[in-house]
Amino acid sequence: MKVFYSVCSWGLGHATRSLPVIRKLIKEDNEVTIISNGRSLDLLKKELGNNIDYYDIPDYPMLLSKNSRQFMAKSVVYWPSFIAKMESGLQRLKKLLENKKCDLIISDARYDMYSRKIPSFFISHQMRIMNPLRIGIFERGSEIFNLFFFKRFAGIIVPDYQEDNLSGDLSHNLNRIDENKLHYVGVLSDFKKKKLKKDIDYLISISGPEPQRTMLEEKLLPHVKDLNGKTIITLGKTESIDKLNRKGIETYSFLPKDKRQEFLNRTKLVISRSGYSTILDLAVIGTKALMIPTPGQVEQEYLSKYHNKKNTFYSINQDKIDIKNDIEIAKKTTGVKRECNVDKTVENILHIVTSVDKSPFI
Repeated sequence: MKVFYSVCSWGLGHATRSLPVIRKLIKEDNEVTIISNGRSLDLLKKELGNNIDYYDIPDYPMLLSKNSRQFMAKSVVYWPSFIAKMESGLQRLKKLLENKKCDLIISDARYDMYSRKIPSFFISHQMRIMNPLRIGIFERGSEIFNLFFFKRFAGIIVPDYQEDNLSGDLSHNLNRIDENKLHYVGVLSDFKKKKLKKDIDYLISISGPEPQRTMLEEKLLPHVKDLNGKTIITLGKTESIDKLNRKGIETYSFLPKDKRQEFLNRTKLVISRSGYSTILDLAVIGTKALMIPTPGQVEQEYLSKYHNKKNTFYSINQDKIDIKNDIEIAKKTTGVKRECNVDKTVENILHIVTSVDKSPFI
């Protein structure tokens, strides 16, 4: 089977969670073509090698804001740009399909990657687009917006559980979308849980778009020396693996996947952003976390509050960090207790895209 697998480039999370599915497709002798953009495309090339085809098709920009008022103002001008970018991506896909055979399209959060002539499936945890003030009419409107595009796909796949879930109102308690028509498949992560000695006290992962990445670094780094125990810091700056050692502290500019997986399994407490892919990784490994949402990223702000309320993880806003005190609170959280089987999730996805009725989602 010839499969086009398209990946959203908003951060690296969509790319990393796609890897287990792509690898399984390749292992089962499917011919996979990758469509993505930017650092996500670079990561996929690095992980998957040169034996498959890659196409650089940019997707739509991310909606970022500093506060609730700015979010509402930016939304007015964002959506026309979103539609224009989406149409551009769709036209490029159509041209590609004129010259390259395809039996199946899988899209991780790319609304523009579908065909009415080829079974197309959409993977997303965001059935509802959050707004900072949780204004109901706008959130219901976002579900209608999603439904408008969902009808172009044969199935909608949610990388979460239907019960005891991780995404909260992003993909549950919906008003306009029938949850019975969604495929809740479980968690997706490129990491695996390993039985390693927990000899790292803190793993601090600094990330996010600039200038927020640098602002978080400036908030945290001066206080790391006051922490007791072994600390690993990843700066998320470049693809080079630079390392700086101080007493009890190891600082890396960037960590490759295998090293990051090892450190996560050895760590007692992670300090990181609250992106959904990060939450999936933590769920698979079962690590506790102190979460600091990226200011202006509404989804991260919602997820941090959701898990804070459930006592899964502890979260604090970037401008209110008191790292020593916040760490002590985070240690008292539960982490994700349920066993998360990524292999089963991948099996669920492959069953859906090869077996379910290919008529459009309604």
